[in-house]
Amino acid sequence: SEIASLGYMHPGRVDVIAAGSLVLSRIMALSGASEFVASESDILDGMALLLAK
Repeated sequence: SEIASLGYMHPGRVDVIAAGSLVLSRIMALSGASEFVASESDILDGMALLLAK
């Protein structure tokens, strides 16, 4: 409810953000990654970019 009260997160994602953050943290630790890029675009944008190359 604290996250939901912030008002900027989609209500359907509030209940999974903590678990998703933990999964991301573990993947980054295991892979040795120190950063990642988040995008508001969807997979279709990535596919279009891949096909354009």
